[in-house]
Amino acid sequence: MRKVVLALLSSLVAAALPAGATLPNPAAPIKVAAISRPDDGSDYVWRVFCKSGLTYSFIPASQFPLSPRFEEVATPQTGDVAWWPQYVGIFVAQNASVISSAGYAKVAALGGEQPRYFRMRVMPGEGPSANASSCDRNLL
Repeated sequence: MRKVVLALLSSLVAAALPAGATLPNPAAPIKVAAISRPDDGSDYVWRVFCKSGLTYSFIPASQFPLSPRFEEVATPQTGDVAWWPQYVGIFVAQNASVISSAGYAKVAALGGEQPRYFRMRVMPGEGPSANASSCDRNLL
């Protein structure tokens, strides 16, 4: 089940990229621009999970660790959420990067504090729903 969810989430992350965008070459240098806008990444993460059928109530980045829907993990996998107190993105294990509405960036190139990683709790018998439009956009 976990592999199905990760495959679905990975394909939706790729589909969420702007038209003409490609996955980065892991060996290529990445330009990292400071994010100076109020976007904390949480809307992008929520939308990707929602479109994959993995629903949860919207959570701003600052409150992400408080969510009972996610658990902190020591070893991140593709599809986990990389969390900083002011920003979240979706972790891509293949090249140790995060993807957000701003694009891809290698975690090491971001400098500063290392993120904590969170994985969505998928309960037994629960899987991606067919109705991605049923996402609850309410705050905690």
